[in-house]
Amino acid sequence: MNDAEAVSCLECVMKEIQKLCNINIDVSKMFTTKCNIKNIQEDGTSVEKGNRKPWKRILLYGPPGTGKSRLALALSSAITSTFYSISSADLLSSWVGESEKSIKELFQHACQSNSRSVIFIDEIDSICRKRNIQEAEHTRRFKTELLKQMEGVGNIENGDKVFLLLGIVLEARIELLKIHTKDSCINISDEEWQTLGQKTELYSGSDIANLTLGALFQPIREMQNAKYWKHLPGGRFVPCDSNSSGAIQTELKNLPADLVIPKQVQLDDFLKSMKTHSKTISETDLVQFTQFAKSYSQTG
Repeated sequence: MNDAEAVSCLECVMKEIQKLCNINIDVSKMFTTKCNIKNIQEDGTSVEKGNRKPWKRILLYGPPGTGKSRLALALSSAITSTFYSISSADLLSSWVGESEKSIKELFQHACQSNSRSVIFIDEIDSICRKRNIQEAEHTRRFKTELLKQMEGVGNIENGDKVFLLLGIVLEARIELLKIHTKDSCINISDEEWQTLGQKTELYSGSDIANLTLGALFQPIREMQNAKYWKHLPGGRFVPCDSNSSGAIQTELKNLPADLVIPKQVQLDDFLKSMKTHSKTISETDLVQFTQFAKSYSQTG
């Protein structure tokens, strides 16, 4: 699955973020010159900046599995940049001063690169909670260094732009299901895709991926327990019911391994998979994440 397919269900968010990044790249001169009436050209165009500043920091916020990491990687690929993906745990050290040093080295390496860079820090909320007088000294130094490297952002909790990634809409869920079953042997009608889309409400991208994998394995499991098989014209064997025409009573171990094929994946396989692959996002989660986004008046 390529980067474009990976974020198909986040198309609107991806376009908005990519637009912000492309503005910084395509019209960078608009952010580099001081405002001066003399900079107005004869044709009326202007090259001054004033207080106009480009977006540099973006916060992706939402439940696990909603595509935040995939979105960052796809964005990096779309604007042809070097992608730095690190976990907040990678930056922490039990040795005094090492955490701050790691942050400084990360940003210095990215800045010294000949290409554009995207730094993605996963689970940043675990190390950058709201400041208070009771927090440990090493935590305060860590935050200070990170803020400094991010060019003095005033509030790391919301960055420059907040994008809230929650549950996936019906059409996107169906599209994602089809992407994950691409090139697989399936037999599902348009009506059945709609049924699957409705039954996977509140499923995240990660939930859908796990659900689909479970469904694709259902025919394999049935092969292991199958007692009846049909001998196809091409010489292959496929599991069948005992009342199927031409059914042969035997077991998998008695058939040539290279001539055995599973049946096509059907709606029932997904329904069985749902019994062991449920959604990880709850209504309570939606309320919590939505409330956060409302607090900063920016959502994606």
